[in-house]
Amino acid sequence: MTTTQGPSNPDVLARARPLLRLAPGTALPPVADGILDLLDPAFAPTATQRSLDTVATAWLYDVMRDRIVRWIGMPAFANEVHAVVERLGLAAGDVVLDLACGHGNFTAEFARRVGPTGLVVGLDIASSMLARAAARVQRERLDNVLLVRGDALALPFADAAFAKLNCSGGLHQMPDLARALAELARVAKPGARLAASGLARTGADEDGVRDWLRRRFALHFVPVARLAQAIEHAGFEQVETRMAGAWFAYASARRRLDP
Repeated sequence: MTTTQGPSNPDVLARARPLLRLAPGTALPPVADGILDLLDPAFAPTATQRSLDTVATAWLYDVMRDRIVRWIGMPAFANEVHAVVERLGLAAGDVVLDLACGHGNFTAEFARRVGPTGLVVGLDIASSMLARAAARVQRERLDNVLLVRGDALALPFADAAFAKLNCSGGLHQMPDLARALAELARVAKPGARLAASGLARTGADEDGVRDWLRRRFALHFVPVARLAQAIEHAGFEQVETRMAGAWFAYASARRRLDP
């Protein structure tokens, strides 16, 4: 495995280090193939997480993602990015956390928008997904991105580290949504903006297909009203949600000023 100090810019790791949650005197592991691995060695992935962390599934998701989203009624990727950028109020120089970044499609778009003075930290648990993200970062010559392998339920970041946070299409894969939202709130600065999305439903009852997906793949179709309540309970306010088709929801919020 090739060891490098950041995706393409030696300064990226130095710029990101103050954002990391490290014990005093802790030495960072080397960035290997564009990825900083901060996942606890004792972490035990779920069956769904293991199934998604393969070269084949990472490739399939990358090439099929746009077709899948159109099938379930979501907007085209360019429109989705535009909406997220507006919700976050992204501007040059911003520091952004892209949680559950997958193959880095949103990460790359954010990096272009925050520019050379900004920084985007993309985190995912799947090394196969991150490998595709690292290849994208290299291919597109983005020198303001740090990719981190870590757990959404125990984020390796300092308290109040980020003013802009995104989690596109990842909410339904969290084994413990309340804990993931609490971690997002912990690493969010007071007043920070959050944009998130995931599989959802309008009512409380699951149909046969959704129930099967939950039992077989641990994909949680959270009722959209309950999702809004969970985000607010975690420490956010001004929570807004909307459905895109019958299977997907978008949410935005601000971190409360007095957590």
